[in-house]
Amino acid sequence: MANWKTNVDTIPLHTVLIASDRPENISAWENLFQQRDCIVLSESTVSATLQTARLVGPSLMLVDMNLPKPKRNALLKDLRNASRGPILLLISANTVAEVIEANQAGADECLVKPVNPAVLIVKAMAWLGHGERRKQKSTGTGPLRSLNPIG
Repeated sequence: MANWKTNVDTIPLHTVLIASDRPENISAWENLFQQRDCIVLSESTVSATLQTARLVGPSLMLVDMNLPKPKRNALLKDLRNASRGPILLLISANTVAEVIEANQAGADECLVKPVNPAVLIVKAMAWLGHGERRKQKSTGTGPLRSLNPIG
């Protein structure tokens, strides 16, 4: 009989879906999240991204796709309907109005490119922690904390 030993600290707690049409970025973002014990899935097309989001229900979605605004907004709306996880959008925004429009379409947070990897991972982990705090509050376990993802 085989005995399986697991260390709770090494079990991935979150699934992150990276949607990017830039292979070099996927590799970089994957490494950042894997170093934090996340299960990382990546997709390079809109249709595959939506299918994975529906099937897996990721804890967090990172969108870094060069799409025209209408397609990007449609993707954000579809992702919002497919999963409860927060959506971080990497955007080449020229105006505040573009960021607001992306937020209204479904992005929880917009990070203007170029994005410092350290800032990205801090924001992502804050959003992932935000979900954990929400679960603790709703189940009555753990301390009640602010729902503000930044603090």
